Amino acid sequence: MCDSALLFVLLHSYHVPNRTPPKQPQWKAHVYPTPSWRSRRRITVHRIDFRKTDLPQYHGLYAVLLDNVLSVDECSTLIKVAESSTTKGWERAMINIGGGRQVLMEDERCCGRIIYDSPDIASKVWKRIEHLPEVQEMVRLEKVPKIFGNGPSKRGEVWTFSRPNERLRFLKYVGGEYFRPHCDGSYETPDCKERSYFTLHLYLSDAVPQSRADLATMTPEQQARAAESELVGGATTFHSMNMREKYDVLPVMGRVLLFQHRDLLHSGDDVVRGVKYTMRTDLLYAREGVMKP
Repeated sequence: MCDSALLFVLLHSYHVPNRTPPKQPQWKAHVYPTPSWRSRRRITVHRIDFRKTDLPQYHGLYAVLLDNVLSVDECSTLIKVAESSTTKGWERAMINIGGGRQVLMEDERCCGRIIYDSPDIASKVWKRIEHLPEVQEMVRLEKVPKIFGNGPSKRGEVWTFSRPNERLRFLKYVGGEYFRPHCDGSYETPDCKERSYFTLHLYLSDAVPQSRADLATMTPEQQARAAESELVGGATTFHSMNMREKYDVLPVMGRVLLFQHRDLLHSGDDVVRGVKYTMRTDLLYAREGVMKP
């Protein structure tokens, strides 16, 4: 059993029952040691440089891959924790249409979902990555119209990271299931004091690599695991607005994909075979104040 802090908390706090090949970016992987009290694993960071993909029009938009954030044991335990949190099992995922309303639209979104509120788990996942330079740079948002639009920038608004949203959305995709292209919407808390600008997407299962570009982002250990995986398909794909170009992010167990809500059209590709598990939440920000001219 994994001896990391997160898995210890999970096990002792909850009951757990018995197409055309894309361009290949030249990755510059940065490896950072995780603080020893958190984990002995090293997190590897890959910033997606859209200039080196088939989506150069997204240059300047924020999307980062963080590998080894969670261990294999921790990923498996999170799935068990989610499943043990409800007696209803995996309910059909719905689509938010605004005003706090959701509707079932399986032609657009077809998968299972468990919603589980856990400030503790959300906080501990965040603490695994908060020290990384690529994460620190988006802790304070100032004059970034590509992230929060021209209006807040012109008004001199400054938004500071406050916390990860405790509402964890666990998703389960089986053969033939998908999430069609969309942009993630910004969530505002009921008191209107916090707003989300980024998605944190955690992969809890491995998929079989489909290209050399997939392999280029994987360690030998990850490649060995993926070779034994039954999951085929299910990539998170960024699309051009005309749907002609794309860039795939392969599900890798313990990998986190951090990306901005605004202007990044993406989808959950069809699962061809096997089961894909993921967990997603949002990063919440509070307005710091208005800068003086």
